[in-house]
Amino acid sequence: MNILSRVLCITAVSLSVTLSSSAVARSPERVSSEALQIVEAVWKVQSLNFAYSGYATVYSCDALRDKVRDILQVLGARETVRIRSWGCTDMLTHGRMEITLESPVEATPENVQALTTYDSTQQLVARMRNERLDRAEELPRFPATWKTVSMRDKPLKLGPADCELVEQLRRDVLPRMSIRVERDRLRCSPVFGNIGQPQLRIAALVAVTDR
Repeated sequence: MNILSRVLCITAVSLSVTLSSSAVARSPERVSSEALQIVEAVWKVQSLNFAYSGYATVYSCDALRDKVRDILQVLGARETVRIRSWGCTDMLTHGRMEITLESPVEATPENVQALTTYDSTQQLVARMRNERLDRAEELPRFPATWKTVSMRDKPLKLGPADCELVEQLRRDVLPRMSIRVERDRLRCSPVFGNIGQPQLRIAALVAVTDR
């Protein structure tokens, strides 16, 4: 084999090895595993009050409940979320609701301890119902991951008119969930109207196996 042939052969082998290594490094399985960044989580059950007060947008009772439920589920709440309204009329600009939801939190020792530390009222209710309160080691664990969600994503079906609702959820409800705000450019104006979809991008902790 002459020198030129040997050089070409070595070059071809090197190129083949490089391409194979690149393909392995970028294989879907590896990229997917790295991108998910799986963490161990537990469910946090909580009830909270939310008052919507809009000036530029009027919702029906069902439409407001559905939008709130859809947003919370996309951001990690289980499908068991319950919403109860007060003083709801057919078309409203102001409404109050009680939201009961389960959402993931990382299974850190601090979070687990907080979820299994019960006050006297909780203990009394459990005794009256003949129920046993979970201990720390009994809380079900499950895999979860941080997912980037934009309020402009199509599944949410939000428009400019929903800006006030998103703004108030961001202020009063989202801080109670495992949420990290990545970009907040909400510009809601009850006077001049809202232009474009709500611009809010967040990272939400969502269950991997429960969705």
